[in-house]
Order: sequence, then C-alpha cells, then structure tokens
Amino acid sequence: MKIKYLSLVLGAFFGLFSANSFATENGSDSFALGAEGVMAGALPPPGVYLLSYYQNYTASDFVGSDGKTLIPDFDIDAKAFVPRLVWMTEQKMLGGQLGFYAAQPLVDLRLHMAGQQDHNSGLGDLIFAPMLGWHSGNHHWAAAVETVFPTGDYDKNQLSNIGKNYYTFRPILAYSYSDPSGWDVSTKMSYSFNTENDDTHYQSGDYFAADYSIGYKLNPNLLLALEGYAFKQLTSDEANNIDIDFKGQALAYGPGIHYQKDGWALEAKYLKETEVENRPKGDATWLKFVWSF
Repeated sequence: MKIKYLSLVLGAFFGLFSANSFATENGSDSFALGAEGVMAGALPPPGVYLLSYYQNYTASDFVGSDGKTLIPDFDIDAKAFVPRLVWMTEQKMLGGQLGFYAAQPLVDLRLHMAGQQDHNSGLGDLIFAPMLGWHSGNHHWAAAVETVFPTGDYDKNQLSNIGKNYYTFRPILAYSYSDPSGWDVSTKMSYSFNTENDDTHYQSGDYFAADYSIGYKLNPNLLLALEGYAFKQLTSDEANNIDIDFKGQALAYGPGIHYQKDGWALEAKYLKETEVENRPKGDATWLKFVWSF
C-alpha cells in the first residue's frame, strides 16, 4: 500500500519554508522544524518587529520505517527566505499580552528522484496567528493558534510544489527559562491538524513537533547552545479515505550561536537529522535575524 501511494507522498515537496519538515503528503509540511531556539517562549514588549529566517536543507536519502532507503536516486536541495512580521499590542487577555504575526515564505526547491527531476521557486503558503505572552521573573510562556493558508503555487502534476493545497490548523505552546547571566532553556511545541487536499483526495496525518534549545551565556551578548527538534506523526496519512499506514518521524540536533545588541539579534545553527522514518534524512542550516522598529 505504501508503494502504491508513494507518488502522492512525494509528488510535491514543500508547503512552507521548512525545508526539513517531511512527513504527510508530498513528504512535506508547514511547521518550520528548527526555526526557533533561544528565548522561543519570550515574546517582546509592545511594538512592531521584523524576523527574517533563512534556511538551507539538503538530503540525499529518503528512508522508510525500517531506516533503509525507500526511494532510489534521491536528492533534494531546498532554500527559503521567510520574513515574519510581529505586532505586540498593549492589550491584555487572560493575563497575557496580545500579539499577532504573519509570515510569507519565499522558496527555491530542487528535487531529483528515481530518474526524474524538477525545480520550482516562488511564494509558499501564508501563515497568520494571534498569540499571547506571559512573563514571571526568568520564566516566559507563549501560546498561539496558527493557520496555514493554501496560497502557494501548486499543481498536482508537478514533481516539486511549494504550496500544499490544504489548510493546517496548529495550536502552539512555548516556554523559556532565561537567566540574564547564565542558562537559557527554551522549547516551542505544537500539534498540527491538516485538511484534505481536494485535488489528490489525500489527507495528511496529524503530528506533534517541537524545537528545543539549551544554551549558556558567555557574556551579556553572546550565547552558545545545543539546539534541535523532534517530529512525530501520530495519525497515518489517508488516500481516498483509506489508511495507508504512513507516518513520519525524526530527531535533530546541532550547535547554535546567538548574538544580540540593542534593537537586534542574530542566531545561527546547524542541525543534523537522526532516528528518521518515512521521510528524507538530511541536515539544515538556519539563520534568524530579529530587528525592532
């Protein structure tokens, strides 16, 4: 059954900018695995902020549930630039500070597998979310409900798509413990619900995903960290309402560095995947720049 639907699982690789999020239809999804790290749960004071992400993901193997190669002659190279605009208001709700964000990825995708190849670039799927943030000393929390809109380029006959052609609804929780002169421990956790792709009649399974960062400040401006993510698909994909027993998973880890000054911050990391099932196995480089207006 898996082989029968393999072309659906891999027919279009990227829904957003997360070049390293693979599971569900087309081997892709819209959660940006590894994008967040240091201070992931600490929302900023009221104001307008621009976050800019750059990611490069490469993989030369697509593994099955047994960890062995599932697709011959496989290679992927995906690059993405994602501006994310954040507006934190003065408004309070449930004791937390109300904010909103929107992200519009720009993706360049090259895919080669089983003697076929394709290249596509353009706008990915738009993301929008309201959010709340709380603070108590060195402890910080945030919650959001994210919607991914199927606005990106999509054609079911293309090998590589940068849009998903279905909606995703995603509650998110994040937490940070940040000592100004010592440790920063942060995580961002989510659960994603996907609607059906009307063009292919394929429904991607629900999944849990989390970024993490454990870092230490060498001085007030510079922090070194171990960063990564976990991904676990909890319900199987369905094709034409038939469970095809296809679930993805992955862990990733690697070094990160974070530098900040008044009004801006820069974070860089390299992440390598392991414990991978039913998705590509590769590595990713991330750069994140935050600027306050």
